[in-house]
Amino acid sequence: MRELAIEIGVRALLFGVFVFTEFLDPFQRVIQPEEIWLYKNPLVQSDNIPTRLMFIPLWVESSASFLHTFATDSTILLWPTQLAINPTLVCKSQPR
Repeated sequence: MRELAIEIGVRALLFGVFVFTEFLDPFQRVIQPEEIWLYKNPLVQSDNIPTRLMFIPLWVESSASFLHTFATDSTILLWPTQLAINPTLVCKSQPR
């Protein structure tokens, strides 16, 4: 009975964190005049991240989460994905 109460409490906490991050306002950065030269003259030639490299951690985390869920019939490991995705969406959802 105690384990059930703990799991319900953890799920409620994770749901609260998810709802909180879901409704955050997008971040809008104010670029100061002193640092505008960094954007006019970038230090790197190419700032593109290869798409294949971005999918490796996503695939590993998703696979581990799926295998754990399948093996233990629990969905408690799905929260790292939401905690990673929601702030990223909030930060990157609005163009500059």
